[in-house]
Amino acid sequence: MTSTQALHQIYAIDTLQYGIKQHSVEKKQAKWQYLLSDTICFGRDIESGIRIQKPEKAKVFAWVMRIVSQGQCESIYIENHEFSNMQTALLQQAAQRFEVNVTVLNTVSNTNNVVVGPW
Repeated sequence: MTSTQALHQIYAIDTLQYGIKQHSVEKKQAKWQYLLSDTICFGRDIESGIRIQKPEKAKVFAWVMRIVSQGQCESIYIENHEFSNMQTALLQQAAQRFEVNVTVLNTVSNTNNVVVGPW
């Protein structure tokens, strides 16, 4: 893992994050938060969140790269997905270039799909 990655456990949900730091001091224009998911969703109080049904595994990387590179995304959360080493390296570069937080959420069964975290 590089210094831009952090692996930790939050309320029975393993997360892997890379991209910019979570608490950026400088805020530019309002950007969207995306969630690619099969079972979890944003809370009702998230006004800038867009939930997208997660595509088939072979398409996830292309979708994430497209979302990250459009410049309108602040954060993207992907439920239960594993990228290859090459995909991870490319995604890290794109996340840093476009200042996007990318978080992979690996849910653990019997947690009622509740995601609680520092974001």
